[in-house]
Amino acid sequence: MSRSTPPARHYAVRRVNPFEGVLQVVETHNARAYSPNGRIWQVQVLAQRPDHTWRSFSDISPIQQFFNFGLWDATAGLQKIPANPVMDIGAMTAAADALVAALRPLLKSLPFPLIDTYECWATDYQGAPVALLAATEDPKVMQDIHVGRWQATRISDHGFVSGALLARNIPAAGELGPRQHAEQLERQVRQLGQHKAWFQRLPDGSGMRLGPAGDGIARPAASFPALGLKTDWKEDTARELALDYLAWRAPRLLLLQGIGDEQRRWLEPHACRQAVELAAVFTLIPRILDHHAIEAARVEARLRKASR
Repeated sequence: MSRSTPPARHYAVRRVNPFEGVLQVVETHNARAYSPNGRIWQVQVLAQRPDHTWRSFSDISPIQQFFNFGLWDATAGLQKIPANPVMDIGAMTAAADALVAALRPLLKSLPFPLIDTYECWATDYQGAPVALLAATEDPKVMQDIHVGRWQATRISDHGFVSGALLARNIPAAGELGPRQHAEQLERQVRQLGQHKAWFQRLPDGSGMRLGPAGDGIARPAASFPALGLKTDWKEDTARELALDYLAWRAPRLLLLQGIGDEQRRWLEPHACRQAVELAAVFTLIPRILDHHAIEAARVEARLRKASR
């Protein structure tokens, strides 16, 4: 890398609504790579769109965008995907190679620091946060982000089953569809969190409300649910349903960097019950309290993989 080339930028952002973990990102001036597990990286290269190659006589300025170029991991290297032959493959390859050269030494720094400190929350009638809807590191794009209703899972994901609802004879799948427990939790959030508000989270965990309704007074850190969803619901069923959901999401919630030991101590045993998913994201866990239990879960995951 030449002395005039700016260093690669590396950071992490949350995958929110539904919450699916933490994405690691490495950027150069003309390429980027991202990974949900710290092992396999999607490499993208900034290049001119091919349609402009055919109309170079036009006064329209060339449009550049990121194109998927391949997958990279430290063992197999860069596995390229076929690219449009009219594109500058040589330049794209050089950009990808420079990115990989910057990425490889950064692996020892995983997980990268989270930078998405601007958060949109579903809030109750008093303005208290109920569920996290969106997060970004750039306040300039807040108004451009489409913030929909809170989702427990993707529509195609039927994996969430609440023990609390099963105990009350409410099936996970039935006449209303294959994800009834997720939908009940989503309705629960919508009924209480009928408003939306953007906050800037400060280093001490407190949050300053933004926009016309902002009063310049920061909400204390304790008013923001540490795991992205309110847990102190008044009704037993609502509270147990929320806790069942967070327990189900435990392997990915362990990737959060700002949670305290109390939340981590609660999450770890739930995550260990999902050994395969825990092992898949192990590299990105920023802090472990019970190393013995986590390592036992990783061994279980390897045994399960070997028996397939």
